[in-house]
Amino acid sequence: MSNRPLAVVTGASDGMGKEFARQLAAMGNDLLLIARRGYVLDALKDELEKAHSVSVETMPLDLSKLENIELLEKKIQDSDSLLWLVNAAGFGSGSAIFPHVSPDIETQMLTLHTIAPMRLCRAALIPMNVNGRGFIINIASVAAWLASEGAVDYTATKAFLVAFSKSLQADCRKTGVLVQALCPGFVRTGFHSSETMKTSSELYDNIPNFMWDKPQKVVLKSIRAAQRESWHRVVFIPSFFYRVLSTFTYCPILTPLRIWLSGGKMR
Repeated sequence: MSNRPLAVVTGASDGMGKEFARQLAAMGNDLLLIARRGYVLDALKDELEKAHSVSVETMPLDLSKLENIELLEKKIQDSDSLLWLVNAAGFGSGSAIFPHVSPDIETQMLTLHTIAPMRLCRAALIPMNVNGRGFIINIASVAAWLASEGAVDYTATKAFLVAFSKSLQADCRKTGVLVQALCPGFVRTGFHSSETMKTSSELYDNIPNFMWDKPQKVVLKSIRAAQRESWHRVVFIPSFFYRVLSTFTYCPILTPLRIWLSGGKMR
């Protein structure tokens, strides 16, 4: 039986979740990886076990389904060596405008982005509180501060994750557990080319390079910030540009940018 700490990463088959898995494995953590595509997880398992001599377990689950969340909850709360929980599973819904949206897809998003992290955080705190140590990272977005046409539930769920993480850290104040809401801007992953985001492809093609970050850089900064006990920041925005944008969301100087992001209408 391994005496290494355990890191649980959802959404580990691609993008930010996959990069978190790689960097946490390089730090010497065993891994429990969750995503829908089991064959992708198996390939990542082989890669990480060979590269870092850690133990990797995979669970192919769709966390937009409550029964699958419950399965993972039980697994997490029984993990005595749990040190990291990264809630990275998520998706965007393109540019569909209410009421011309799929209520089923929007419900799946709400479940995946809010219900799953809430229940998994609760489960993780059971062993983390016993151990007196742990790190929880909920991947939110600078979209939490924006109103964007065609992204009603996406922006709302990211705002939830920010508020949830801040209050969760308050509850964890005396436990030794550190919570982070990671809020990147645009990151070059497979997120924007997914099936549900295809209708927005032209928009993302026109976004200038300076507004994009690399996942490796974002994840490295996030992990370092999450471990910082002194002056720990729950809400962590890795890019200076997006820190300024979020700070001055309502500044008149940025009105043209907000109008552009909101499809030509002030919010």
